[in-house]
Amino acid sequence: MALAAARDFGSDGQLTPEPSVRVEPPTVRGVETSAPPNPLKSARGALPSRDRPIGLSDALGATALVAMIALIGILVILAARRPETAAAAPSLLAGLIASALILFRQWWRTREGNRAARTRLALMLEHDAVTSLPNRLGFLKAAREHSLGSGKAALVCIGLTRLSEVNDNLGEACADQLVREVARRLSAALGQSALTGRVSEDMFAVLISAGGGRVATLLGGQLNQLLSLPVETVAGRLGVGSAIGVSFVTLPLDDPADALRQARLALAGARASGASIALFEPQMDVARRVELEMEAELAAALSAGDLHMLYQPQVNERGALIGVEALIRWDSRTRGAVPPDIFIPIAERCGLGEAIGRFVLDRAFADARRWPDLPVAINISPVQVRKPGFVDMVDDLRRAHGVTASRIELELTEGLLLETNPIVLANLEGLRKLGFQLALDDFGTGYSGLSYLSQFQVDKIKIDRSFVIPLGARSDAAPIIRAITNLSEAIGVKVIAEGVETQLQLDALREAGCKQAQGFHIGRPMPASDIDGLLAPGAALTG
Repeated sequence: MALAAARDFGSDGQLTPEPSVRVEPPTVRGVETSAPPNPLKSARGALPSRDRPIGLSDALGATALVAMIALIGILVILAARRPETAAAAPSLLAGLIASALILFRQWWRTREGNRAARTRLALMLEHDAVTSLPNRLGFLKAAREHSLGSGKAALVCIGLTRLSEVNDNLGEACADQLVREVARRLSAALGQSALTGRVSEDMFAVLISAGGGRVATLLGGQLNQLLSLPVETVAGRLGVGSAIGVSFVTLPLDDPADALRQARLALAGARASGASIALFEPQMDVARRVELEMEAELAAALSAGDLHMLYQPQVNERGALIGVEALIRWDSRTRGAVPPDIFIPIAERCGLGEAIGRFVLDRAFADARRWPDLPVAINISPVQVRKPGFVDMVDDLRRAHGVTASRIELELTEGLLLETNPIVLANLEGLRKLGFQLALDDFGTGYSGLSYLSQFQVDKIKIDRSFVIPLGARSDAAPIIRAITNLSEAIGVKVIAEGVETQLQLDALREAGCKQAQGFHIGRPMPASDIDGLLAPGAALTG
């Protein structure tokens, strides 16, 4: 099983922009699209240029005014006590009063200017600089004060699925254009009937009155349809791609931060399931808390050495050992054995994917030295292949352990092989040039079809277990395996089947022409020391 499932974003899963074609602004419910009002225009460049704090400036002005008034009072008292100064007193008094009035006027103007500057500064702190919509702080404040009446409402989180990819590969200016267009569409579609904000780099939030679940689901569908329209940017037309999470709330909203958190949990659920929209459910809170706990435990396990490698045997048609697949395992000190399909996605979401991927490569290369003539298959995470410098990292580890590249099969997901990301393409080409074997994992579960199998520049395909399990139970199972193996042999690509659990399945695979297999019936994942035993003279495997 691959280290993680690849995801393609947008309608076509590609970043290569199409030729620039003007996209007409959409009209939603008869509302013409227009740019959202920009409350920051008057705020930019309007802050006071003084170096001293605003409050200190007010205090100094007030102090000077008080001192001037005190001088006037002293002069009046002296004139009353000393008749000889009475003649000059009116002139001095007039001058001091005039100065006091000028000072008071200046102090008042400064005070009012500073007050306006503080208001403008607060406005800037509560709005997103790119879209001029409220940011997270401004959205939460407005959600608490917003006048949407009472009753049911929906807080909707809209996540842009490919913004980071656009930013990394096409530049910040292109990403900003995409974000501004999304903001414009949302503002035009929802108008004054909803509160809209940009609450994080790739996420918008909308608070809108709703009569019930059907209304919110309908709204989510309309938003997805609106966001599916391509966006014209400096790099050409790009698909946005989005997922939506909805949390139902009751107005007035007492705790907007918690409502936003729930909508974000629903969004995470939509992304995890591949759905376009998901509604918040109370158990999501529990699941998220468990996931956060597991993130911390997984990071500690990586540092403490609680992760380890097992190796599953691969055999040919005669039952001879012809390779092994490296599989990572985690024996948690509190949870026991945690399956890879649970902790690997968590690792990739919390930023541990690269570290775990490096651990797998390092340990697998180290163990591969024990078996000089045995190929070793290693699952590669899509997160790793999308990073610059991945090829150098792999080759450095290989050199450090003295392993021949041609003995290493790197298993990749179908989504990765179909990507047009220049970094991915460069990394795959770099691995090929170094002599690594590339294998297509879980063949048949994603985009692959027999008609364009020849387009994959791979050395081996691994037939997914979903095609192996029906063998012997369904009449169409064996012909499918036979079609895959015949075409693969015709184009010079090796084939191996995974998930073999019975002798009946193994026999059917061999009859269909699939010569290589692995699975529990042949051998369960085992420590490297057990593989040593299988290589000893006279050792044998099932099948």
